[in-house]
Amino acid sequence: MNEVRGQNALLDSGTTERSQAPRRLQQHTVSGLLIPVSQALDLAEGRDPGHATRVAYIASSIAGALELDKETQLATLYAALLHDIGTISAGADLAGFTRGDERLVFASLPLLTPDEAVAGASDTPDAIVDRVAEHVTHGARAVRELDLPDMVAKAVATHHERWDGGGYPRGMGGDQVPIVGRIVGLADLVESLIDQTTPLLARRNFSYWLAGFSGKECDPNLVELLRELGAGDSFWLGLFSNDIVAEVNSHSSRVREPKAMRLMAFAESFARLVDARFAFTVGVSSRVCRYAESLGRVAGLSDVRLKQLQIAALLHDVGQLSMSERVLSKPGILSVEELGALHLHTIYSRDVVAGIAGLEEVAEWVEAHHERIDGRGYPEGRSGDEIPLEARILAVADAYVAITSDRPHRPKVEGDEARSRLEGAAGTQLDADLVEAFQRQVI
Repeated sequence: MNEVRGQNALLDSGTTERSQAPRRLQQHTVSGLLIPVSQALDLAEGRDPGHATRVAYIASSIAGALELDKETQLATLYAALLHDIGTISAGADLAGFTRGDERLVFASLPLLTPDEAVAGASDTPDAIVDRVAEHVTHGARAVRELDLPDMVAKAVATHHERWDGGGYPRGMGGDQVPIVGRIVGLADLVESLIDQTTPLLARRNFSYWLAGFSGKECDPNLVELLRELGAGDSFWLGLFSNDIVAEVNSHSSRVREPKAMRLMAFAESFARLVDARFAFTVGVSSRVCRYAESLGRVAGLSDVRLKQLQIAALLHDVGQLSMSERVLSKPGILSVEELGALHLHTIYSRDVVAGIAGLEEVAEWVEAHHERIDGRGYPEGRSGDEIPLEARILAVADAYVAITSDRPHRPKVEGDEARSRLEGAAGTQLDADLVEAFQRQVI
């Protein structure tokens, strides 16, 4: 009988697993998954979490006022949430060119053109301009990889085009730009300005800003519609609500968005996008997932618990999007400041996972996967059985994948040397019983 013995890893499925644990994974709407991960995309863009959600609120308000059909309204919502998903790939391309934090290049958009955003960033700005302009192409490809409608991909690809033809990447103008792309582009531009001031000043300056966009950056008809929306209190109360997520959800509810998104498939696809930032991280999350699932099975977790553990493994490092690509690919020792920023990634990962309905407990495992048995881990310094079993399983799988993967600061090791290093961490960094089970029954 497969089991893990010892006080740190004993699992009695009748007592250790919570009696109220669900029998199956919960179904989700597409927006129910995109809203939480959009928080991570904001971090990748160098913004505070919430930017994409507010863009979605503005864009959905416009689409609703236009009384667009259900499919187009949902496409508008999805495209707004994912409008800058391409910064994940494009940011890694920029890391070798910019002198500072490459995320700041994207944070300045859409208020600046790519040329203006990278001015002074490098002696070879043309190369950076090309990569900034290509982020929408990267984004459209990422949307398709998430198996979302083509209307969403086209909107992401065109949301930096301009009504007067002066945008990018193709210099399209007027009605050549799809309606969803025009709506998201306007919403993104307006939110970026609102984000730089106070609610009172934003409302006072709103009509002035919109007048400057009309017929230039943006469709004049959409601008006029948004001006009318902004004349009422309800628009601003929703935009600055303490629960902006609920406001965005109300838009999806009004068009009766179906629960049709498979959580596991989505987590797998999104993990691939996150891991693709660097050659040395490609496939890492799927490997952690595979090892964690195997060790969880040895530990006697139920089928639904194993599926939850797989979700945790796939999304455990999504918070690393908060880190500059320059820091993550640094070949030397991280500074104290850089290390402190890295330690925050478990908090960001937790917040993303906790935002997905039904995964509140899973988020706790994600947050704790860098805690140590000896209490010297982070973020809370938990020790021993204070760390959830599932988090301890994740820690073993994550450590083994790290040991057996190339990193900028060291080459990978395999075979007996990898086993030896894992064993050396048992009882201090990692749960000794789980390490023993992993060595004996998983690898």
